[in-house]
Amino acid sequence: MKVEAQTPSLSACKAAQWDPEAILGLTNPDRGSFTCVGHAPSMRRRCRNPIARSGRDFVYGLLDLLALMGPNSRKFSILLEEVAYRSLCWRHGSQADDIVEKWEASIAALNLPTPKAKENTKQSKSRTKKSQSTGSSYTRYTDDYVKTEVEDCKQKEREQDRRRAQQDQQRKKKQKEQDKQDREKIQQERRDKEASERRQQEAQKRREQEAQKRREREQQEREQAVKERREWQQAWQNYVTKWAAFKEAKHEPSTVQQAQALIPWPLKSGRFGDLTAGHVRSFYREACPDAKTTEMFKAMQRESLKWHPDKMVNLYRNCAPGDADKLAIEMICRVVLELREEARAMRDR
Repeated sequence: MKVEAQTPSLSACKAAQWDPEAILGLTNPDRGSFTCVGHAPSMRRRCRNPIARSGRDFVYGLLDLLALMGPNSRKFSILLEEVAYRSLCWRHGSQADDIVEKWEASIAALNLPTPKAKENTKQSKSRTKKSQSTGSSYTRYTDDYVKTEVEDCKQKEREQDRRRAQQDQQRKKKQKEQDKQDREKIQQERRDKEASERRQQEAQKRREQEAQKRREREQQEREQAVKERREWQQAWQNYVTKWAAFKEAKHEPSTVQQAQALIPWPLKSGRFGDLTAGHVRSFYREACPDAKTTEMFKAMQRESLKWHPDKMVNLYRNCAPGDADKLAIEMICRVVLELREEARAMRDR
């Protein structure tokens, strides 16, 4: 009794580029089912004897292998012979070789690579005959072969699944890393934007503070200028008033120090101790109302008469001026004459 092999279903392996079941014509058109593929000479038609379910399942498993292997496979002819043997009833088992040749012709008509099964025709026939006579040894060989091929197919599928899983894992890992990089990029861009906005706000704040300080400084400068202008105006008014009082004074100074205190010196402070050429020049340029006008020449002409060294006796009166006093009077006269010449040049332009 033959031991039937457990064969995989059509979904066990991927479909091939050709359909062995259709090409080999296993379905009997008279019955619409899988019957013996042998020829019944007495009936002049195909045999209608049904094939047992176990035999059909085994054949379908072999067809799956044939579809996967293709006609050029080294073991293709062996499986094709086994399909022929399994597809014949007990009456027509001797037609296996004829069926194989017919099938090989049909496969060759597909323009597929021709299987190299004919090289082992003699050996195949002997195995087929042996299987018909003894059965068990060939069947066990074929069953083991089918099981090995199925296991190989399953192993290949597992390996493919493993590679696909590994590729999918790598793809997910790569996508995860890409997502992480995208998130970090977005976060960095947000941080850069926030930092840029902070810098802009700080710069704007600094500009506003600087503008405020500039306005305050300008305001202070204007106020200071007004204050100084008023101080210079007051200094000139004091100078004029003191000169008038000095001319009308009846009290004669008895010492040089008293004379120095009474004389209205052309200075903002009015003190003899502060006399310098720079202070005198600043006083006339800033305090004199006619400064920077054409009337400055006349004003300096009048001042030169006041401070001419020949007029020193009118200033000190009963006191004899010292050397420092003489130098001071000469310095004032020299500055006044310089300013008079500047005013003359401005007037004559």
